[in-house]
Amino acid sequence: MNTRSPKVVIVGGGFGGLYAATYLSRSEFGENGGQITLIDRQNYFTFTPLLAEVATGALGREHVTYPYRVLAHRFRFRFVQDTVCGIDFDRKVVRTNRSELPYDYLVLATGAAPQFFGNDAIERSSVPLTSVNDALAVRARVIGALERAAVVTDASERKRLLTFVVAGAGPAGVEIASGIHLLARDVLKRYYERTDEVRVILAGAGDRILAGFDEDLAREGLDLLRARGIDVRLHTRIVDVSPGVVTAEGPDGETESIPSHTLVWTAGTAPGRWLAEQDLQRDGSSIRVDAFLRVAGRDCVFGVGDVCALRDQRTGEPYPRVAPIAISQGIRAAANIENHFFQRPLEPYQAFHAGKIVSLGGCTALVDVLGLHLSGRLAWWIYRTAYLLKLVGTQNKIRVMVTLLLNKLFERDITAEVVPGDWCGDR
Repeated sequence: MNTRSPKVVIVGGGFGGLYAATYLSRSEFGENGGQITLIDRQNYFTFTPLLAEVATGALGREHVTYPYRVLAHRFRFRFVQDTVCGIDFDRKVVRTNRSELPYDYLVLATGAAPQFFGNDAIERSSVPLTSVNDALAVRARVIGALERAAVVTDASERKRLLTFVVAGAGPAGVEIASGIHLLARDVLKRYYERTDEVRVILAGAGDRILAGFDEDLAREGLDLLRARGIDVRLHTRIVDVSPGVVTAEGPDGETESIPSHTLVWTAGTAPGRWLAEQDLQRDGSSIRVDAFLRVAGRDCVFGVGDVCALRDQRTGEPYPRVAPIAISQGIRAAANIENHFFQRPLEPYQAFHAGKIVSLGGCTALVDVLGLHLSGRLAWWIYRTAYLLKLVGTQNKIRVMVTLLLNKLFERDITAEVVPGDWCGDR
């Protein structure tokens, strides 16, 4: 065993990074003087699975965020709020905007950023859904559009205002499309005129929504969305944005100009740009790791969560980019750091992903877990319970439970900071 105190630097405080830090701090490694440093641009953890609920006013920022400083104090690791700009692998140093942090072990857990496939217009003018600020921006777009529509007399401009396009038919896209529709058509209808004119278009490039879900269950979800009036378009990609127009490309290559001021982008993610510039082996845009989650070709560097490419040896399929996988990878990488330090054999990462859940709003969800396929209200209760149990912090669990109860008795928060001119193509 090494005698000096080893330094672990964890870049990124999402699910994988946070659970790696908390595991190490409570382990034999931490008890023997291991120094654990977690770096993130924000000073709070975000529970991203509930961002759609923030966007629709069911929850607020305080329900889905938790201060890293509180967690660092509780679990005895060091937290640094800073932006990482590069890594010197030869010197074993992480470079940030303000300092350099030496490491003996490095965990890359930066999560994924929106992938715009080189389209600057879409990147500039769409709203992604990867942070709490993004979710609040979506809410502002919906409420701001209804405020504008209340005074606009031109029918074509009102149509642009009240048409919301969501790109990407995975879980995030399905949840936000459902949420926008229910917010406008149900929650806001008593306060605003014209809510019956709200149109939500969900565009997916594949031949189905919710790839990875049971096919029959996904088809049931598709039928429900369409029955509500959501315009779901399969084999359709969003290819451009200009002022007041979103351009979609259909299955035969034909294009359509959709009059809309709002495009919500959930059509792809990739590692952040600074990480893409590092000298690392890759599978596509993701970092290549071995069965022990070690980054290929880099000694004592581990990759977890959305940044890494790893296939399930039992199925041959990539592990899904979901919170339970990131959590278990963060814990396994941390345990292998501990094993390496104490000169024990490393253990390969294996996880059985129990299933998938997605909310369709309106007390409806889809559950595909352990071969059990459920929809409707029972599935919605499973969805609620699963995420309540995973929320970070007892305080947040209580807040969410109380708020969801109060939402049944009182009005949701429909306040929004509407920025003049903040519409597709206007920025």
